[in-house]
Amino acid sequence: MHTIIEGVDGVGKDSLVRSMLDTEGYRVVIHYSKPLALDVYQGSLRRYQEDSFRGLFGLLLADTPIIFNRSHVGEFVYAPRYRSYAGDYVFELEREYLDLLGRVRLILLVEDFEHSFHFTDDGESLGTPSARRGEQASFLEAFELSSIPLKRKVCVTDTSTGRFRHIDDIRREALGE
Repeated sequence: MHTIIEGVDGVGKDSLVRSMLDTEGYRVVIHYSKPLALDVYQGSLRRYQEDSFRGLFGLLLADTPIIFNRSHVGEFVYAPRYRSYAGDYVFELEREYLDLLGRVRLILLVEDFEHSFHFTDDGESLGTPSARRGEQASFLEAFELSSIPLKRKVCVTDTSTGRFRHIDDIRREALGE
């Protein structure tokens, strides 16, 4: 089983990956980051992204479990906000690779903005801290639109303290343990 982990910046994706490795052992981990403006694409970030996500879907054929830290789902969120093009094409890509989606689980990490006090701006996020609510709303929409059959949405906020829940609890919920 392959795993895709998504969510806004600073929600604990890296921590969840580390916790999964600590408990499950070796996995290939692929971290998707901002698209590169490569000469071959003549400045088209969308073409770069589409090629990278076709590569992601091709990797779902592998027998070795892969953890994807970010994926095509985030393209739906970030492309219209920060790259000036629509990101909904990713769901067409999913439909092209529908037969492979049963080999993957999608985990969306969310925070409870009414109670959370754990976010600190590291200056490396795409958007501003004030953009987090809108980004998360778009992630929730993308989560619903995705054709991936095995999906879990996990709140990382301990609503009694406003801090992160213990990573072991987050991992167990995310993996259905």
